Amino acid sequence: MSDATLPFADLERVYEQLAEMLDELPESQERLFLAQLALALAHRVGDVELVTAAIEEARRGIADVSR
Repeated sequence: MSDATLPFADLERVYEQLAEMLDELPESQERLFLAQLALALAHRVGDVELVTAAIEEARRGIADVSR
C-alpha cells in the first residue's frame, strides 16, 4: 500500500480505542460507525488508489479468517 505506517505501539492504541468504541455501541450501530470511520479515514488519506487497496486488503483478511 503505502510506505507510511504506524509503529506497532500506536497501532495497538488505535485497536484498543476502536474496540472500546465498538463495545459502547449498540450492535445495530456498529456497521454504520465502521462505514463512517472508513469514509473519514479515506477523506484524510486523499488517494482513491490507496483507499481501494486498503478495502481489498481488509477483504482478503476477512477471507483468510473465514477459512
